[in-house]
Formats: sequence, structure tokens, C-alpha cells
Amino acid sequence: MLNISSLFTFYCSDEGISHTFLSLCQWNYPDFKTRMVVPSCTPSCRGNNMVESIPRYLRRVYYKLGNLAQSSAEKRFLRDLKDFDAVYLWPRTSIETVRKVKQQGQTLFFERINCSTKKAKYILDDAYGRLGIAPQHGITDAMIQQEDEEMRLADFIFSPSPEVKKSFLEIGVPEYKLISSSYGWCPKRFPNISPKKQPSDTVTVLFVGTICVRKGAHLLLQAWEKAGIKGKLVLCGNMEPAIAESCSDILGRSDVIYIDYTLNVEAVYGEADIFAFPSLEDGGPMVTYEAMAYGLPVLTSPMGAGAIARDGKDGIVVDPYDSEALVEGLRKLALSPELRAQMGCNARQQAEEFTWEKVARRRKDLMQEKLKV
Repeated sequence: MLNISSLFTFYCSDEGISHTFLSLCQWNYPDFKTRMVVPSCTPSCRGNNMVESIPRYLRRVYYKLGNLAQSSAEKRFLRDLKDFDAVYLWPRTSIETVRKVKQQGQTLFFERINCSTKKAKYILDDAYGRLGIAPQHGITDAMIQQEDEEMRLADFIFSPSPEVKKSFLEIGVPEYKLISSSYGWCPKRFPNISPKKQPSDTVTVLFVGTICVRKGAHLLLQAWEKAGIKGKLVLCGNMEPAIAESCSDILGRSDVIYIDYTLNVEAVYGEADIFAFPSLEDGGPMVTYEAMAYGLPVLTSPMGAGAIARDGKDGIVVDPYDSEALVEGLRKLALSPELRAQMGCNARQQAEEFTWEKVARRRKDLMQEKLKV
């Protein structure tokens, strides 16, 4: 029996990154148990292997606690660490806690959600520079230095896509430390995946996620303007001011639809014909996994493809800065219902191998392999 202790220093709501954490760590097997330590969580996340560090009487004022919430989770995590075989740390753990974990001697696994911080800063500095805008990513030299130390202290690092792994190799992390992995999607969240809608004379191209420079939203908007496709481009998510300002003319077109918030993302996926996501910097975007689960062919970048999308099979993977390739990809998918149907079918079949249950089991197997069990 292996016992793993995992630490997530934010409120666990089963949304966003905390959904990824919960999906990978909530599974328990006869030969493998994972404990999750968090500051606090929603009632629906509570279970036998969830430990909340904040006392019940303080949970209602969680967001007033500031850094105390993180420090309480780290203290609770360290308290009985000697009882566990290995440690699984998620981003934003303090470097002091990382050092203390290393001193105790357990095997140390790290989760890396995105590219190396140094690579991300380089990509984003360049992206904002091309737009003539001061960088708005908030990455500091101190953050890069902390990550460098974390990578030195780590025994193993989960890389959820080939691009993430590549970014850490580029900064000198030894390949033996890097474990190729993936993210996934949750069928329970999408219980009503409907049959593909019937082809029509117009197509709906969909982008889901924060509509920002990092995710290449401006490049998609520019490509849409050039492509001259009969249909509409739907953008679903919060919009970064830099996009609103730099792409205001395109956003004002009648064939560009902006949905800033929806509780029914199922309907948005269900009405689409193509999923477009030319991300500049990403790890394993869950929206790509979800779109493929809906049988949508994808037009994406290597970053946006994660560990799931295959060029020429599930869609088209292009360099996001190759504007001609983006335009051609949009036209190719828009003008061929047969190609969309074939790639969409492939995408749906591929997505079945990336449900969270299967991904978590593979993650468990990878840990056992590294621990020689």
C-alpha cells in the first residue's frame, strides 16, 4: 500500500485548477491512497481523504484570511508528513515548505500546470510587444527563481503536454525528472452530449476560455476577419482589456458573438461546428479536451493541443503566428462538412481515452512506477 499526501494551497471549489487537482487526487485504490490537504473547500468536495486546515468557525470568512489560509494548509500538511511514502505538491506552495518537505526525505512529485515560468514570460513579453502593449502577465524574476529552486529540489515533475515538457528541458531540467502526462475531462459534467447537429450553409466557430493575449484570441480574431467565412465566431469567456482595445473593430462585426459568462457551456459546445484555440502559452487546456468530447474538430496550436489533439486526425494544429495557416485552417474546416465529420468523430473517440477516471489511474500507475512498487 502506498500513501501519498498532496497539497493544494487554494480554496478547493471543484472549478478551474482545483477541479484538476480534485480529479487527479480524489481516487483511492486498494494499493494506493491519496490524502488531499487544502485550506478549505466546498461541501461537495469533502470526503474521507480531504483534510481542511481552517477551523470550521473560520470557513465563512475564508477570503478575509489572505496568506493565513495558505500557511495554515502548509502547516497542517507538514504535521504528519512522516506517515506518508511520497509527497505531491501543486503550484504556489511556498518555497519554505518545499525545502522542509525535501529535508524529510520522501519522494517529491511536483505538478506543473503550464510551461516553465521563464518560458511563459518570454512568450508573453513577445506577444504583448507585437501588439505594442506593456506586458500584463505579472511574472517576476523572483517567481522564476523560486521555480528554478523547486525544479532542483523535485524528484519528479508531471508535464501535462509535450510543450510543457519541452519548456522545462529548455531551462535545464534533467529529462529523467520529467513525467509525460495529460489532463482530462469529466463526463458527469457533460451528461447530455448530443448527437452532432446537422450540417448547414453556415458554420459556428467556437472559442472557450479567457479571451486574452496568452490564449491567442487576437490571432483568431484577425484570422476570422481574413477568412471570409459564412458563419459566426463565438467567443465565450472573460475578456482581457488588451483584446477589447486592440481588436475593437473586429469585435464589432455582426458575425462575432461575445458571451462573457454562461452557466450552460454544454449548449455552447453543442451549437458549435469547429473549436478554435490558437493558444500561445498553455499546459493542458481542459477546453480542448471538452470540445473533443463533444465531437468538435479543433483548429489549435501546439500549446492548445495539450496531450490530446492530433494534427490531421482530430483537427489541424498550426503555428499560431502563421496567419495564413490559421486562415487556411478555418476555411478548410468550414468548407468541408465531410472533413469536419471525420475529424470530429476521431476527436470524440480520442476524448474517451482521456476521461478523468482513466487519466487519474494512469497518473497513479506513473507514480507507482517511479516509486518502484
